Amino acid sequence: MEPLSKWSVAELRAELRRLNLTVSGNKQELYERLLEASVIEEDWEDETDWEDEPEDERFDIDFAGMGRATLRTVKRYRVAIAAILIAGVLVGAVAFAGLTLLDMFQREEATVAEVHMWQFTLEENDQTEVQTMFVLDDTTETISVVVPAPKNLSSVYIGAYWQESDEQPGGIVGCDEVTVEIVLTDVNNTALYTLSGTGATSQECDADGTEPWDHIWYQYDLDMPNVTSFEGTEDEALAIWDTFTGIGTGEWFIDVSVDTYAVAGFVCDCEDGEDVRLTVSYTEYVVVMSTVSPDE
Repeated sequence: MEPLSKWSVAELRAELRRLNLTVSGNKQELYERLLEASVIEEDWEDETDWEDEPEDERFDIDFAGMGRATLRTVKRYRVAIAAILIAGVLVGAVAFAGLTLLDMFQREEATVAEVHMWQFTLEENDQTEVQTMFVLDDTTETISVVVPAPKNLSSVYIGAYWQESDEQPGGIVGCDEVTVEIVLTDVNNTALYTLSGTGATSQECDADGTEPWDHIWYQYDLDMPNVTSFEGTEDEALAIWDTFTGIGTGEWFIDVSVDTYAVAGFVCDCEDGEDVRLTVSYTEYVVVMSTVSPDE
């Protein structure tokens, strides 16, 4: 816009009338009013010129800036121009909201899960740990077996064996009483196991070395889903095995106690305890999922 010296009062008023603005005031006031109106008009043209912009940037509208311009117009000019500006803002907001909803619907359509025929295969791996400990009379030894995630255990075996020589001079052969207890408070999903085994306490030791089997044992078995295939989405297929994920992981505590052997009221103090061999065996499994084509 040209400087004030290039304008006459008549020209300023004529230009203001063209813009439907008030023509009262001196030359300086008329010039400032026209100058501000020209700036707003240029800003509006710049903000609405979207023809050469990428599609995703056309709706990057500065609503805050447009709102401030609208308030300035309401204060200084006639309501007609303010109404035009407000209408423009509303049109822009509707267009922006429409684009956002369209984009949201397109994303939802793109993320619709596909249905497949899934095949399940179990891969198993057996592990065994054996250790021998001497447990003193009237004491308890605690053994810890840690199974870290993300493993899954389909079966767990815990057994205890001990062998005894003559404890009582004169031919009385016997063993101390041994107790084996399993603590499962830090193990995941043990309620899904089926438990079988002997009692927790026994004196049935291998006194003469002819019975090398475990005298106390626990067997935990998991009833696996009898599912080899499934038709549905990937999430639905994974949900079948959700309950069995991480089962058996955590820390298994095994308490082994020895009580002094007694016969007919006499306590034999011939040995100080028992050599107990503890065996822990378990089977790890992983469910492998794969899609099956209709032709297979």
